[in-house]
Amino acid sequence: MTKTRMAWLLRSRGQQRPLRAAVAGAAALTMVLSACGSGGEGGGEGEGGDIIVGTTDSIPSLDPAKCYSYYCGTIIDNVGATLVNYKPGETTPSPDVAAEEPEISEDGLTYTFTLREGVKFQDGSDLTSEDVKFSLERALNINHPDGAAFLLEGIESIETPDPQTVEITLSEPDITFGSKLAYNVATILPSDGEYKAPDKRLPDDSTADTYDKYVNENLVSAGPYTLEEHRQNESIQLNAFGDYFGEAQKNDRVLVNFYDESAQMVTALKSGEIDVAFREMTPEQRTALESDDSVKAVQGEGASIRYLVFNPRLKPFDDPDVRKAFAAAMDRQRIIDEVLGGAGEPLYSMVPPSFGEASIPAFQGAYGDKKPSDFIDGKVKLDLWYTTDHYGPTEPALAETLARMLEESGSFEVSQKSAEWAQFSSNMAPGPTGQYPAFLLGWYPDYLDPDDYIQPFYDSEHSFLRTYDNEKMDELIRDEQTAESDDSADRMKTFEEIQQIAAEDAPIVPLHVDIPQAFVRSDVKGVADTMDASQVFRYSLIHK
Repeated sequence: MTKTRMAWLLRSRGQQRPLRAAVAGAAALTMVLSACGSGGEGGGEGEGGDIIVGTTDSIPSLDPAKCYSYYCGTIIDNVGATLVNYKPGETTPSPDVAAEEPEISEDGLTYTFTLREGVKFQDGSDLTSEDVKFSLERALNINHPDGAAFLLEGIESIETPDPQTVEITLSEPDITFGSKLAYNVATILPSDGEYKAPDKRLPDDSTADTYDKYVNENLVSAGPYTLEEHRQNESIQLNAFGDYFGEAQKNDRVLVNFYDESAQMVTALKSGEIDVAFREMTPEQRTALESDDSVKAVQGEGASIRYLVFNPRLKPFDDPDVRKAFAAAMDRQRIIDEVLGGAGEPLYSMVPPSFGEASIPAFQGAYGDKKPSDFIDGKVKLDLWYTTDHYGPTEPALAETLARMLEESGSFEVSQKSAEWAQFSSNMAPGPTGQYPAFLLGWYPDYLDPDDYIQPFYDSEHSFLRTYDNEKMDELIRDEQTAESDDSADRMKTFEEIQQIAAEDAPIVPLHVDIPQAFVRSDVKGVADTMDASQVFRYSLIHK
């Protein structure tokens, strides 16, 4: 499996929860925050105070070249700065370290960015074009198998004609490139600090020790917070960065506590030990919190999705009619009601409805009035695989509900099978060597563009799954990636055709959109302002 496919595979992630020590109580947390103080440069000019956040996620790495999971990305988003980023409530990137929108050459290959004047790193050094060049080339050359360097692979060269100008040239036009620069793999790091980079791209067969020589967990960038302390699997403390170039933070410090079990996190929220609980809880826990007067629920916009993959190289899904029969058996609203406690949205295409006209409910049109017996005779036996430790506590219930749906149709006999993520991710893909005929996965967007829900799944060459090969689909994907603009009528037509073919061939069955929910103490404000489609959890907006 190539590194790109492994990294994409990791992106099909949920929570990863190693065993960790229990987090201390409220008194101890207050002592930690007080003892650490403002950490020199930390401390913003906003409304002040401390915010304590609880989560059941984990942090595999804080190096932008290695990070490729939700919560390490969250920390990097709050400490880091990029050329462009997503402002609250927006779905297209805006200038961040860049002073203005880039100038793009007529052939769509060269992006020229002018940087803001006076931007400081958290180590006190000035941010210049050399740092941008260093950071992007560093991620590309480390090419860490756990990271997201593949998002930058279209870069052919980077030039720095002066300290405030960066010229990035691509090997071919890519309408999504600006959005990719908002992802945390493009975080700008100080080139004259502790970060090291290889002179050229590391070979794909490099050893773990080779990668480790370049990985730096002491995150330094130019974002709204400084990383003050990181106790692996226990807590992270961030202090507001006083020299931050953007809007003032609305708190002085943020402490993130990591919990083994969601029940521990719920207890901490109800007792006031934490201010915010975000990711992950069971539907029963969410329902109980909704009736607690000391807590309020905040619902965000959904951009993460769940879906089921078929391997057409394996029986019975080498028969397209079996795939279609499976698709016809799906009752998405039942999944949302029985498994998610209502916290979801039916998904009839891999592109979520939040993308407007780019999302076509093709599966609803193709199978909404069909039943499995319209496609197959008799009863088909199949194995349905899911992972036990990657997508939260509801995964067994999801597999069980799907199995019941299929068997109640009278057309399927289902054996549920499960494995821990390490084994599951090794055995499921790529298609030519995959061992699972049908398996459940999830997806969080790398960048907010419909392409990020298309290419990773349907492109015969670049998909991490490698379960689908259709020359027409490949051609359409190239067309939408090289369109004149990201919202052109021609591009929308191409997306429609892509989704219609995807429904007809049914190599993947979309199931539902996850609707994120945070629970906060009643005196906490600002969480609703950051719960948007970008999935960026901006600590700087949260206050009491």
